[in-house]
Amino acid sequence: MTAGRLYAARDMKLRPAADDLLERIALSLDLVPLPGAYAMYGMVAGRVVGVAQRLGVFAKLLEGPATAGRVAEELELQVAGTRLLCENLAGLGVLAQDGHTFSVAKGARKWLDPASETYIGTWLEHTTTYWEWYGDLERIVRDGGSFEIHREPAEDQEYWRVYITGQYEIARLSAEEVAKAIKLPARPTALLDVAGAHGWFSAELCKRYEGLKATVLDLPGSARVGRGIIAKAGMSDRVEHRDGDMFESELGGPYDGALLFDIVHHLSAEQVVTVLKRVRAAMKPGGTVAVLDMFRSDAKRQRASAAGLGLFFHLTSGADLPSPDELAGHFAEAGFSAPKRTKVRRIPDQGLYQAKAV
Repeated sequence: MTAGRLYAARDMKLRPAADDLLERIALSLDLVPLPGAYAMYGMVAGRVVGVAQRLGVFAKLLEGPATAGRVAEELELQVAGTRLLCENLAGLGVLAQDGHTFSVAKGARKWLDPASETYIGTWLEHTTTYWEWYGDLERIVRDGGSFEIHREPAEDQEYWRVYITGQYEIARLSAEEVAKAIKLPARPTALLDVAGAHGWFSAELCKRYEGLKATVLDLPGSARVGRGIIAKAGMSDRVEHRDGDMFESELGGPYDGALLFDIVHHLSAEQVVTVLKRVRAAMKPGGTVAVLDMFRSDAKRQRASAAGLGLFFHLTSGADLPSPDELAGHFAEAGFSAPKRTKVRRIPDQGLYQAKAV
């Protein structure tokens, strides 16, 4: 087994995969020390992808097949390290290997080519920062605390560019379907997007509702990048970014709808209720509030994806994933109706919950 032979099964669990018959037999007979395989190869799989993106390896191979030596020469890298990096990427199936020549695998091209509408390269680049966070895992589990992903100052433009652009690349994969699932009142004119960063979910809703305009409230570093994304899409007349804090800034209104996407997992229960009450005060009666996030299951065993992201969010904010029942309680306390869940095909592990302002 190599680093490249960890794979995600249908239920999103990472498992070792065998390279040959003997390894398949060893796995089936429980002769492989799986904890050791995860400890050794799991970290390699994540790291080589992010580093290859940062170093420009994918961009170079998108120009055409090349040997590791050629890639190293043109990118001013070390040959041995480049070869090993490419071999591990080939093991993952991200690159294809033919003898000494490497190329971007057919199935990976749509995700790695900047010309593709499904490009996620900036997000992959941002994953390299995760290593510092996970390096603090032992301390956080032992003593508590978090890394605080949003602590970086607005002046650190490169940090916010990579972070928010990466989030946009992931969001646009599902934003159109999410927008179709949200039911706003008839002829809506005003939408509030709380901590909406790139603003792309708002943009997709504005495309669906003629006359709708959106206000995206977020921290200055995030809002600056979001403005650029919306301007590039030619939608600045429909989607406006405002610098602000969701706990303190004036929200404006009244709004026909409000979005709280991928923010609840960063907050404590008390903070969720506080924000929802502020949002409710800024909404028209009968308006729609939509929350999109990961949630804990009531099942005895959590899905591996939920458990993994729950740990990730705990590292970066100190909070935990709420359960759907807890969210329903927050909605009720803030003055909303009981929420209803809408399944989104592109993001089955996330829940889209909608409620009405009462």
